[in-house]
Amino acid sequence: MAVSIDRRLITILILGLVGLAAMSSIAVSQEAPQIAYLFGLGPYPGGVLKTVFELQRGGPDGAKHVHTIEIAPKGDLFTVTETIVSPDQSAEDLSTGGGKTGAAGAVGTRYDETKLATIDLSPLQALEERNVQIAPNQNYYLPDGARLVTHDWDKIAGIDVIMATFLHPSFPNQSVEIALTAPDTSTLLSFPALLVKKVDGEVQYMVKLIEIDYTP
Repeated sequence: MAVSIDRRLITILILGLVGLAAMSSIAVSQEAPQIAYLFGLGPYPGGVLKTVFELQRGGPDGAKHVHTIEIAPKGDLFTVTETIVSPDQSAEDLSTGGGKTGAAGAVGTRYDETKLATIDLSPLQALEERNVQIAPNQNYYLPDGARLVTHDWDKIAGIDVIMATFLHPSFPNQSVEIALTAPDTSTLLSFPALLVKKVDGEVQYMVKLIEIDYTP
């Protein structure tokens, strides 16, 4: 089962969970790349799909959001229903206005100009550019001294994944845990099956697939 890197991962941690929500749509018309990737870039393969992701920011006590996507055929087209549920939000975490804080408020997070610089994921692009097939229990040495360390095969919501950790020497107190999936699975996922950013060993934010139901 081949697994490799998608360049869109590089933008995820820059945009944070706000960006993830904005980038969630699955493409249904563009040509599919011939490599594996982390989440859907290729055309939707058809059929009925339901995926449910849990998004969390701010550690175990942070705000949680449940993001559901349901896709059903309607003749030659598809009906796509996206739902984001954010339970138990406090008033101070919400905003209906625009501006720099508006998007953050929409998903229950706070805008902070002084927040810690985000780990640079751009070295992963070297794997995507070279179409490197990722294998378990390997070290992939990347530009700028960064590394992708893969671990064993695992399962998340019933699908096979290779667990991996990304490390960067310029951000020694940060790491990113990633679940890598095969191409036929990645076409169905609007987010990575798992993405966890840690700072000083503490989870800063997380995206995790908790349910997938697909009928071709």
